Amino acid sequence: MILATTLTGCASDTSIPSPAASAEPLSPYSAQQSVEQFAGIEYDYDPAASPSALADQSSLVVMATIDRVQEGRLKIVPKSPNEPGISTIVLVLRDTKPVRGDLPAGDDGLLYVELPNPGQQEAGAYDRGLRAGARVVAYLVPAGDGEPTDVVDFAIAEPDAGRPAGQALFITAGPQGLILQYENEAVVWPLIGEQRDGNLEDTLPGGQLIAS
Repeated sequence: MILATTLTGCASDTSIPSPAASAEPLSPYSAQQSVEQFAGIEYDYDPAASPSALADQSSLVVMATIDRVQEGRLKIVPKSPNEPGISTIVLVLRDTKPVRGDLPAGDDGLLYVELPNPGQQEAGAYDRGLRAGARVVAYLVPAGDGEPTDVVDFAIAEPDAGRPAGQALFITAGPQGLILQYENEAVVWPLIGEQRDGNLEDTLPGGQLIAS
């Protein structure tokens, strides 16, 4: 089980989300921008010792390219209707190649991955660290509908939001499950704020490059 001190949620509009524009032109990329993108989240989890071990926790492993970041869904507490919801973002991937598992049937050529939104920022605030065109390896499991349970008292306001109607939504199989590399910069695990020298391909199952 993975626990994060910053909870996440999703946007309530069921129409196709539009990527938010950055407030100002993007500065030249550095890996540090990706390292700092999710600062403020702390996880309680058992780190995988290798990419293969992480793949064993995943239903889908892909290589892809970042297309954009857009608004996600909204997490609410039904028992406390006056509390504000907690939003997520959705990382949209293109040129997706499955390494383990199969892409969802009926996909529109893009893959939608829900991510936390520390600070409850607009989607455009992630354009620097989740730079369009960056290559990605993602270890994924299906996103749930967020129904309350005996141990979880929050719910998803509109479970189908955050992507076009009928498209599957995924989350990472733990904080190590999203890895990116932009051009020849360092390999970055943005959710845990770590970077390593090397090649993105070495983070695939069978490789030895991993951070925790």
